[in-house]
Amino acid sequence: MLSKNSLFELIKTLDIHEKRYLMSRGKRAGSENSAYTEMLDVIYKMDEYDENELRKLFASVSKSGKLDVKKHFLYYWILNNLNEYHSTNYQSQKDLQNIQLLLDRSLIGHVQQLISKVKKEIIKSENYLAIISLLEKELILHKYKNEFDSLNTIREIEFYSNQYRDLKYLEFLKLSFRKIIDYSVFARNEEVENEINSLFNGKINKLKIAPDAFLLNFNYNLLFYWKFGSENKWSNAYKYALKNYKLLDQQSEIIKQFPEHTIHVLYNLLNASSINGRGIYPQALKKMKVVINSIQNKRVRADGLFYLYLSKLIYLNQNKTKLTKSKLVDDAGYFIEKNKTNFSNIRLNNFYFDLAKSHFYRGEYKKAFSILNEMYQNYYSKDYTTDFNLHARFLFCFICFELGEKELLKSTALSIADFMKRNRIVFKFEKKMIRFIRYDLTD
Repeated sequence: MLSKNSLFELIKTLDIHEKRYLMSRGKRAGSENSAYTEMLDVIYKMDEYDENELRKLFASVSKSGKLDVKKHFLYYWILNNLNEYHSTNYQSQKDLQNIQLLLDRSLIGHVQQLISKVKKEIIKSENYLAIISLLEKELILHKYKNEFDSLNTIREIEFYSNQYRDLKYLEFLKLSFRKIIDYSVFARNEEVENEINSLFNGKINKLKIAPDAFLLNFNYNLLFYWKFGSENKWSNAYKYALKNYKLLDQQSEIIKQFPEHTIHVLYNLLNASSINGRGIYPQALKKMKVVINSIQNKRVRADGLFYLYLSKLIYLNQNKTKLTKSKLVDDAGYFIEKNKTNFSNIRLNNFYFDLAKSHFYRGEYKKAFSILNEMYQNYYSKDYTTDFNLHARFLFCFICFELGEKELLKSTALSIADFMKRNRIVFKFEKKMIRFIRYDLTD
């Protein structure tokens, strides 16, 4: 059963072209869909959902008293028509369904023609399950067509099955690694170092990855980017971020086929280059903007803008002299406030931390205080990393000092000291920092 606001939330994601398409589809269907199109139009114009307004409209366009039923059907009517509107984005699935349909009808010649037509594009998608499914269907043709070489198809199935196995292996390593660095971004002790090293001392060094296998190369390079980043070896991390960036230049179709991966490639390069002081930053930033403008998928586009603003904040916080003149800090604040319901608390906290840091460096202490205070009050997450939890509290202490909030400074410093003790913080810098805050700033 749909929730009360589900239809409203779906309709509010429509862009003007999608809405125009739905309205035209409804009008072409005749009077039976007039209630749909009028409800759609009214909800689209709402700033906030108003059930009473919708009931009044519904009573004027429909004899039925079952608004919930109509909302349910309208919701799925919109989904079905959006599927038609965006059909080119889901072409591989449709092609495989059509091939299976033709096979079931014994239209073998039709199947042969369709496989010949779509095979190259499906392989290019690197959707290994779809590739293997297609090859399995091609194998069936060998029973009916003498000119097919079944052994060659079996070899293809083996090749892509191995690629799929290697991709899943790398993705498993990524998840295992994330579990470690999501707790502590940097390897803080020998135990964590050993955990990380064990991930990189196995099969990963024996992988033979084809140069045109984008997803495999992307994940391989990403793992080593994370590894060197966790060791604070940013010159090495930069090399792997750059390798992924070069993959985009080598294969022009990648950006269109893998926009989400492209966003992460550019985001990692922007951060590695700004931390490492590399001159490629402006080039990567320009490309990131071009890519985001080309993305049609709303979720991926929103993610792209999130990472664009966050990478800019990270860059400005590395180059503090540019902060005073930059309008970016205010733009980033406006963006996150307008879109914060689209992101998890963990991602919001990362964004807010760098946003608060930018305001702090600009001497806007009250804004920085307000951001961190709201973060702790409304966006607390048990999944904070050790580093984020610690460094955000350090920043909060410095803000309290600048604002003359001595009692809040003392209580926060005590909280940090307790947190460090419970979590066995071993970095000397952080130990010296808490001593400085507790015994020098609070005097």
